[in-house]
Amino acid sequence: MTHLTKTLITATCAIFLLRATLTHAVAPPQQALAAQQFDMQSVPLSNTPLPAFPYLDWPSNLEIGYRNVVIDKSFDQTFVIVGRALRAVEGHVTQHNFPNDPVGWSAIAAQRNYANIIKNLGGVKVNSALPGDPTWLRQQGGEPEAVFKKLRLTDNGDNVESRGVVSYDVYLIRHTNSNVWFAVAEVAGGSSTSLLVIEEKALEQNVATLSAPEMAASLQKDGHVALYLSFDTDRDVIKLDSTAVIDEMAKLLRAQPALKVVIEGHTDNVGDSAHNKTLSLARANAVVRALVAQKIDPARLTAVGLGSSKPIAANDTEDGRHKNRRVELVRK
Repeated sequence: MTHLTKTLITATCAIFLLRATLTHAVAPPQQALAAQQFDMQSVPLSNTPLPAFPYLDWPSNLEIGYRNVVIDKSFDQTFVIVGRALRAVEGHVTQHNFPNDPVGWSAIAAQRNYANIIKNLGGVKVNSALPGDPTWLRQQGGEPEAVFKKLRLTDNGDNVESRGVVSYDVYLIRHTNSNVWFAVAEVAGGSSTSLLVIEEKALEQNVATLSAPEMAASLQKDGHVALYLSFDTDRDVIKLDSTAVIDEMAKLLRAQPALKVVIEGHTDNVGDSAHNKTLSLARANAVVRALVAQKIDPARLTAVGLGSSKPIAANDTEDGRHKNRRVELVRK
């Protein structure tokens, strides 16, 4: 091998290594973020001014007849994929979809149009799993229809087809005013676009807190009373705005020292029933702990988790689901 040949081989290898290094160095930060375990703090805060909710418009050349609003609720719960996990998100929820052909878009054109706009608003892609990934579905319990229902990709009423999801991207804008989530999916084999938007916020409480005497009257008349407490999403942490409910429960129990009660946790029917039952028990136990912290004898309190098995309203509206997400005091 001549000296010139060795020099050329060495130079070629050096160029290859340089290209590989540069390719790794300039990998989009959104891709790097999505590949890791999700950490909310890793998404930078954005102060970019946002347009009015739902922030994104229909394609300008899409005729009104093709504009399908699937859901628009001032408060609801839905799920998105974050990292490789399903994450429950509550707040103002809207979802709309439209066929791509009338706009003259391919699936990838629709996907990139919305991706570019969301990124310009400060959004960062946060999912590293796809709904149709068999391995990921097994990790979620192996029931595709249940998972697609949570993601609002089910064939339910006007909802889009759960089958034929070509792409699914979740973006988060961690804004100084609120967290905003976008789930952009190309569905029905890529012939339609689904856009889910959630402005994260707490429920504006519109159910008054019952006083201790009112609770006592309901227990005397009906043997039980439904109470509404706020919890962190999908957790058993009681929020501060429910302190007044706990205080009134403690007043009731102090006023009737012989009273023993069962504390029942109830949920709506959104999500896996086994998970809902576990969550409802955890929340009932959280109420017991809060009452014990107010010097109520734990021997007087029994926690039970009933999940969605005993609804008091239909689960097909947000108002009904809210009524079903409750804690009940039941006289022993």
